[in-house]
Order: sequence, then C-alpha cells, then structure tokens
Amino acid sequence: MAENNVENLKKIREAVSQDLLGGRIDLLLGWEKGHYWWQSRPLFARTEEDLEKLTWDSFCAINLSRYLLDELKDFQKVGVLVKGCDARAFNRLLQDNMVVRDRVTLYGLPCPGMLDYDRLAEVAEAAPEGIIEQNGKVTIKTADGEKSADRDDLLADKCRDCIYPDPVVYDQLLLSPVGKKEAPEKFTAIEKLEEMSAEERYSYWEKELSRCLRCYACRQACPFCSCRECFVEQQNPRWQGRAYQASENFMFHLVRAYHGAGRCIDCGECERACPVDIPLQELNRKLTKDINQLYGDYEAGLDAELEPPLLTYRPDDPAAFSEK
Repeated sequence: MAENNVENLKKIREAVSQDLLGGRIDLLLGWEKGHYWWQSRPLFARTEEDLEKLTWDSFCAINLSRYLLDELKDFQKVGVLVKGCDARAFNRLLQDNMVVRDRVTLYGLPCPGMLDYDRLAEVAEAAPEGIIEQNGKVTIKTADGEKSADRDDLLADKCRDCIYPDPVVYDQLLLSPVGKKEAPEKFTAIEKLEEMSAEERYSYWEKELSRCLRCYACRQACPFCSCRECFVEQQNPRWQGRAYQASENFMFHLVRAYHGAGRCIDCGECERACPVDIPLQELNRKLTKDINQLYGDYEAGLDAELEPPLLTYRPDDPAAFSEK
C-alpha cells in the first residue's frame, strides 16, 4: 500500500498466524490477490498455506465484516481484518444481533484509502501494468512508460469521503493510526437534487434506475442488508417479478434505502459493487441528511451501544409528519 508495505504485511501475517495456528481462531477473513494485479478479493484462511496468500495493499476495498453473516454459522471463532469502514460495519451487525462479539477477533488496520483502477487508467491514458507508491505519490507503469499523480487524486469515491480511516473497534491494532480526516461536503449532490421539482427528481431517478439489472450486488455487499430473508426473494406473497418493470426497480431501491435509514455507515460498498454505476449513495445520504436534521447528528457504526434514532423512542421526538 505504501513504500513500507512489505514490512506492514509481515507484521499482519505474524499477528494473525499466532492466533490461527495456535487455535485461538478457526478462520481468518482477509484479502488475497485476484486475477489481476489491481484486484484484491476476500481470503478465507484456515491453514498456514492459506496465510501465505494474505495481502494488504491499495485495492483491499471489500468490506469483510459482511462475510461474518455466513462464516459464523460454520466456525466457532473467526478473526477479521478491519479497516475503518469494516469496523463500523461490524458495529452495525452487532447492533442488529447478527454477530456474537465473543466469537469474533478484530484485527485493526488503519487505512490511508483505496485506489480506483479507472482513475489510474485515466491518468495513465493507457492500461496500467503496475504502480509504485511513495511519499503520497503514485507512479503508474504502462507499456508506453510511466506517469505520476498525487495519491489523493486516485482514491476510490468511497475513500474520498471517509473521515474515519482508523478502526473504531478492534482487539488488536496492527499498524499505526492514520487519524481522523476533515469532514467532506458529502451532501452537496443531495442539496442539488432537493432543488429540483418533484417531476425533475422522478425523471432523474427513472433514468438512473432504468439501468438496474436487479442482480442484488448492492444488497450482498451492504452491511445494513443483514436480513436472513430479503423481501425480493419471498414467494408468498411475491413482491418482485423477473421481467423488467420500472416500478419494481423503484420499489427495490427505495425499500432498501429506507431499510437502511439511520443504519447506513456510508461505506459506499453498494455503489462500488453496482455493475451499472447507479449513484446509490445519493439515496442513502438523502435519508442520512433528513435523519440528522430531525434527530440531531448521528453517525452509524461508531458506537455499538448507541442505538440508531429510528430504533429508539423519546416523548420529544419530532412528529412533523402529523402536522398540517
């Protein structure tokens, strides 16, 4: 991930191998390299041989906490490498009683942000063949030579808006903290949408959601989509058909967004996983903005003991919906 990546990876492997090989955990969730040099995919390590595949680089964007929903069914003790967003996702699952804290060991990895391959290719004006990172700069190697850019300009969208790169919960912190970042103007796009008329907003979302394949990749990647059975897969009653219908696309995405109201950690995994680039974060952030205005600033996943606003009740809660 940086010029000291080899040393960092060595520290990570040493720490997790002691627990895995010593029997303190039965499975480690981490990352390994995928088919391409710029892809890092989930690793499910159970042996010393598996740990040799473990990686930690600038493409470990996938949120690993989501995989606990499946792995805790088969393993008694699971270890997870967690970035800032992974740790907040874990707190969300803990609040929903979807994981058991005593059965999970969290290894904290402060994260300087993940890189976006498309931005690398755009800067290089060719297919990148590799990168070198040093002192906040990224040198992109191509068949035609090399090009350099500031690392911050090459970050994935989800990482540009992240203000909590350090894990908010962990059992062991394996690397040096990065520190909290300045809050971005993440509601700018939402405010532009709010300025539109109802008809303009409908046209905007009709166009965006018309691309939806209903592959449900957004749901599978999302930490707040933790239901054991999703409504779209119910047969009796049946809520969603197989053929394309604009109304059903609207229904799925609006129900999913409202389900995450006050629970979305703004990790951007839904939007990153979408194969047709629907701006799903705009739906999530609109609800986050509204909840903050109604109930005060609340950031999901920071504290597992603090319940989301819509899961609590106070006599002085606003009830603007009932006022005429």
